[in-house]
Amino acid sequence: MKSVYCLCFLFLCTLQLYSADLGDSSKWIDNFIKETINVQKNHQKTGFQTTAYLKNTLILDQNPHTLLGKKVAKYVRWQDKQLIWLYESLSDLYYTPESGYKELIRATKSFGKYPSWEFKSAEQLQVDFTQNEVKFEALSDKSFVSPLARNNFHYYTFSHVKTVGNLVYVGVKAKRKHNPTFEGELLIDQKTRKVVSLNLVAAGAKGINFIDSLRIIQKFDLNRNCPISTKFIYHGDVLNFTFSGTSEAYFNNYKSLINPPDFFEKKEIVKDDSSGYHQELFKGNRAVPLTLQQRLSYEYQDDKDLERYNKENIIDSLDRAKKKKSLFPLLFSDLIWKSENSKRAVIFQPIAPAFFFNTVEGLGINYGLTYFKYTNKGKYWSVTPKVRYGISNKELNSDVSLSWLYQPEKRGIFNFSAGSTYRDLNPNGSLSSLQNTINTIFFQQNFLKLYRKEYVSMGLGREIRNSLYFSFGFEFSRNFSVENMTDYTFNDIKNKNFTSNNPLNPIFQSKLFPDHNAFFLNASLIYTVNQPFIKQDGEKIYKLPKGPRFILNFRKGIPQVFKSESDYNFVDLEMQHEKLDMGLWGYGSYSISGGKFFNAQKVYYPEWKHFIGNSSLVFNSGLKSFHLLDFYTFSTNEYFAEAHFEHNFNTLFSNKIPLLRALKLQELLGGAYLYQPVKESYYEIYVGLRRLMFRADYALSFDKSGKLNQGFKISYNF
Repeated sequence: MKSVYCLCFLFLCTLQLYSADLGDSSKWIDNFIKETINVQKNHQKTGFQTTAYLKNTLILDQNPHTLLGKKVAKYVRWQDKQLIWLYESLSDLYYTPESGYKELIRATKSFGKYPSWEFKSAEQLQVDFTQNEVKFEALSDKSFVSPLARNNFHYYTFSHVKTVGNLVYVGVKAKRKHNPTFEGELLIDQKTRKVVSLNLVAAGAKGINFIDSLRIIQKFDLNRNCPISTKFIYHGDVLNFTFSGTSEAYFNNYKSLINPPDFFEKKEIVKDDSSGYHQELFKGNRAVPLTLQQRLSYEYQDDKDLERYNKENIIDSLDRAKKKKSLFPLLFSDLIWKSENSKRAVIFQPIAPAFFFNTVEGLGINYGLTYFKYTNKGKYWSVTPKVRYGISNKELNSDVSLSWLYQPEKRGIFNFSAGSTYRDLNPNGSLSSLQNTINTIFFQQNFLKLYRKEYVSMGLGREIRNSLYFSFGFEFSRNFSVENMTDYTFNDIKNKNFTSNNPLNPIFQSKLFPDHNAFFLNASLIYTVNQPFIKQDGEKIYKLPKGPRFILNFRKGIPQVFKSESDYNFVDLEMQHEKLDMGLWGYGSYSISGGKFFNAQKVYYPEWKHFIGNSSLVFNSGLKSFHLLDFYTFSTNEYFAEAHFEHNFNTLFSNKIPLLRALKLQELLGGAYLYQPVKESYYEIYVGLRRLMFRADYALSFDKSGKLNQGFKISYNF
């Protein structure tokens, strides 16, 4: 019996000592991580320059046999494990604490027509885990908590995996599976407490659209605390098309830098001059070799290009045009004809959406095509003729518009248009032609109100300095108030009739305004705070601004010019900011504006200040759109104040609900306010859910008397 007691006593002592070791080990690794964070946070990154090699690949792992009831193989020749996109770049990367990252791309090479996620520069792969939160902007707007964040112990537990020499392997595990966190491993130098490498994974329903798993692998230069390589490996699924891809960047030849080169402009982050260099630069400069599949894909593409350019008597003419095939050519999608060298193109608009039905014109068609001519250095011009015919009013209208991008680096553009057509009384566009057709034919609701217009207009715009854009123009028009010509409907609803085409007198047919001539001048000045941009072969491509945008508009109706009767001055000012980053809480957007008519002797209804209202189930999801505001009755010819806000929580709450987690639903909360002197205050609040291009909201509206309206609204962007 004594021997049994002795064995039990020894076992308990051993267990207590083992538990104490585990506790000490856990405490040690936590202190070790805290010391590592302090070292990483306190290390001031100094200026440097480096050469970079970037490589993106996207592979279709498996495609479905059918899509929307149609065999996929009949329309596309995709095979499983097919390389559908390959992109490489060679660049020089510069960094200073004052100006941030700047990159000069010297060469690019690509294969395929289906670009992957927009990691088009090595600067985009400079992910810094020493920050409390990290983002992968080409993949998602969502923020993730870094394992090296100050508050990391609220989100992570760490374990000591092993020690090899001076290198400590630390396991990273998320405390809550569905938080915006990572799992994986950190490799840390025990002496310096610097991160040597990391291998982290964000898998499952983390709120990244299309992506089911994302792995980030980084290795660092300990002398500069800068990455020598960054690699993203991702897998996903879209409509049963499963894919996998990599985006990897390699950096070498680090050198100290005090100021960035003077060929960069102040807010320029990427200068892509790759078209001026030969692709032979890649020979001997690839940090990783091409695979056999990638080499064969390049060779196939190069052979096709050589075959095309070796054709005798190649003429830049639409006589030798090629057709770009689409799934439903011409009926439901654009049909594109391009010349051999892609300098010219004709785009035929789809036929089905060109048909419409409204109570003014009846059944009609509004059809056009666009001719493009591209010249050197990104310049182009286009012309778009259109014809419009309504059966009920037996009227043929036509107009033509011309656009000329004459200075791409300054966004210099000239527009001209002339002709006759029917326009919405609300120039913001109350609802689309298709939406109005459905409401009119099936629900006996003619929301859209029209007037006829014969016009000539011209506009010219140009950036006068970085972030400051100026435009001006004029328009002369003859405007005609029109009335309903048909009351046809598929579904004749009892005790329900169409309203008149006069939104201010919906019961009786009457003219909203007398036929008149109008001539006005307009000018706009737009200033954007902290507006970064990419310059690609001389053309500016703007990224999302980091500060607000200010917009000043002025319009003057001038009487007696071409017998014009309009006589007024109108000014409005707006401040807006889109996607204001709020970290783990998502992002917010807002718009505040106000305006007034001065010396308004005569202002006809089409020239009033109008707002983006909505009376149908489907609504415009733009920031300045109202959910329940009447399309026309809140328009004003005096003054107004308007405000909108919307916050996207980016799966913050839905990710915690098991049944909703896999749907990756983004939660929305927003509101709007409008004041004009006749109707006085109007405001609304709403909540919503969004997934990709689909969105559903529930909104309530109020005026000075209290609750006004409520209802569900849906939106789609395709």
